[in-house]
Amino acid sequence: MTKRARCPQCNRAIVACFCDTITQIENELSVIILQHTSEVKHAKGTAKIVELSLNNIDVFVGEDFTDNNELHQKLIAKKSLLLYPQEDAVLPQRFVQKVNESAECKLSDYQLVVIDGSWKKAFKILQLNPFLSQTPAIGIDAINESDYRIRKSSRSDSLSTLEAVHSVLTTIEGDKFEGLLTSFKTMVDFQIKSMPKDVQERY
Repeated sequence: MTKRARCPQCNRAIVACFCDTITQIENELSVIILQHTSEVKHAKGTAKIVELSLNNIDVFVGEDFTDNNELHQKLIAKKSLLLYPQEDAVLPQRFVQKVNESAECKLSDYQLVVIDGSWKKAFKILQLNPFLSQTPAIGIDAINESDYRIRKSSRSDSLSTLEAVHSVLTTIEGDKFEGLLTSFKTMVDFQIKSMPKDVQERY
């Protein structure tokens, strides 16, 4: 059986490639994505859109990053903020206010650390890497319902990785990140249209 041709950039089947929708975006707050191995080739994953769109981003794949020297060098190079719903998580609005009020720190001194995976897998990564629990957390006000219709979540306030990153960066740096949502919508719409008609009706 012949394998379907894949795009070398987004790693999707050519018919599902979204690369023509990608907009290059300069982000001052750098982003590090810790991606669970099961998400790498997931057809419904959104981290690849974020990776291809942002100019200031690094992606590390795995579960246990304890011995990943490259990652740890990145983490000590700047002040890190873990995007995770901890009780003591600072909201992006408060964070950007703090940066604006300080004469000693600027946005480029910080980096956003994002775990890419289901809630169960993200929690496992958190447990396997104690240094993440010691990283100050930043949260989001999930006011709007997620448009991630193609994947179900156990939490009503869940957002996709892309939606969460978009929310934080937009609050902190402004509305230049709308290109992320354009590519996201293209991917979601394609996945739904590829489903049998009776399945489409559930979405």
